[in-house]
Amino acid sequence: MKFRIFFVSCIALFFTPLFAQVIPKNFGLYSPYKIGNQMDPSLDSEPRSEPSQKDSDIPKEKSKVKYFSINPGFTLESVTVDIKGRGNNATMTQPGPGKQSWMLDIKSADYQISKYFGIHMLLHNSSFELNNQFVASKPEIEGSSYSSSESSSSGGSGTPGESNRVKTDLGTRIRGVYSMAIPVFYFGNSDSDSFRFGLGVGPSRVQLEGNADFQNPNLGFAFALANPSNRTEFLNTLSAYQFFSGNVNPASGDVVSSYLLANLSAGNNLELLGAYLASKGLLRPDALALSAYASGRYTPLEALAISSLFRTQVNFRSTTFTSFMVFFETPKIVDLLRIRISFGGPIVKDNGYTYEFRTFHFAFFTPLEF
Repeated sequence: MKFRIFFVSCIALFFTPLFAQVIPKNFGLYSPYKIGNQMDPSLDSEPRSEPSQKDSDIPKEKSKVKYFSINPGFTLESVTVDIKGRGNNATMTQPGPGKQSWMLDIKSADYQISKYFGIHMLLHNSSFELNNQFVASKPEIEGSSYSSSESSSSGGSGTPGESNRVKTDLGTRIRGVYSMAIPVFYFGNSDSDSFRFGLGVGPSRVQLEGNADFQNPNLGFAFALANPSNRTEFLNTLSAYQFFSGNVNPASGDVVSSYLLANLSAGNNLELLGAYLASKGLLRPDALALSAYASGRYTPLEALAISSLFRTQVNFRSTTFTSFMVFFETPKIVDLLRIRISFGGPIVKDNGYTYEFRTFHFAFFTPLEF
């Protein structure tokens, strides 16, 4: 009797809900999670994790410029400026292969026309100093050692009617800066990190200041008519000649330099002009400056200013819409640097003169994309 009571009690306890909650789900005898021979996953309180995909298996999208990119870097720049007008001609350039400097360009996002063609806007700025000129070499003398050495240094062919030219320092100096904002039409893949070949034409802003030697015989004739012993008359002749034959534009050029040049014989304006030009690195001692100082009528700064004024002055700012650039650009190297090789520059017309820039850039830069 006691065994029967114990057996019934065990059966009742086994099927009560309280006891059923502590029975393992996979016990098999009683489990609300089991339907037939299969487990119901919707009733499982422990969600199953899906097999994870490795990050390396997920394809990564290549970065593209959404708005614009800032391109800081390093560049080797060579600048040559041809100056023509009013019967004068001079070519200013740099010594050596060019100038090393930092660069900071801004480029807009690409507008892709097709898979391999697109357009973007490029903002480029550059400052430079030109202190050499190309001048005609001396006449060749047949059979002389000078003839062969001069021809080889100038690289000319010596054809009749065409003078060979050599690069030399005549004491002339021109400093300037130009800024270009040009739309560029390029050939390249729609991916921004690819090879690019492009051509752009657009506006630019140019500022030039300094002097050039046109080797004009009229300059010596004009000064020969002046009386060197009369300081006022001589300085007035210098001033008038520069405004007549040079490119001094008071409306757009340097106001201080233009004012001092226009009133050269008044007070100590000649000395102030010398100090102002010297502060910009536009003066250099030469034989003419020494001769003026040896006369005893001029201070050292005045003598240097006179030497500069014996050359044609350049002082203006101008905007042009005829700037161009041709370039070749590589993809990123080691996911960091890009290389750009470009050629071009502004073509400016001002006050009867034409200034044609020929610039060559070899640049390394890192695009910061936004």
